[in-house]
Amino acid sequence: MKSNNFWLMALVLLMAAMLLTPGNYQAQAQPAGSQYKLDWDKLVKELNLTLEKAAEFQAVGAKYSQARTESIEKMQKNEADLEKAVSGSKPDEVKIKELVPVIISDHNQLFESFKAQRQEEMTLLTPLQQAKYLLALKKWHEENCAPAKAAK
Repeated sequence: MKSNNFWLMALVLLMAAMLLTPGNYQAQAQPAGSQYKLDWDKLVKELNLTLEKAAEFQAVGAKYSQARTESIEKMQKNEADLEKAVSGSKPDEVKIKELVPVIISDHNQLFESFKAQRQEEMTLLTPLQQAKYLLALKKWHEENCAPAKAAK
């Protein structure tokens, strides 16, 4: 069961990183943005997406990215409130009991948004493109999120 949870979390993190729209990064003019742009271009090429499909795919990512941005901001506020409630010599148990289920709900909504996004993206792709996309996500995760093998 722990393995399934690890892969679910890994997929969530991976999808978050992969599905941020390149335009947002380019607007920030950060070196990471140009690297992401190359990754996006590579993904479009690997999946052999037409310009129309690439635009649709990116629009799905942008839609969910915006919704997640709002959810994450709300979650961060709730987590900051929880930190305040926990800190100090006498934690505020009433506030803690109020905030814990709210934050768990926030997490669930975030995970559900990734699932919904993935489902919507898959409808845009052929089975071969779906397979290539999932393998590209796995590879990206291994290169960017997995603990370094040398650290073992």
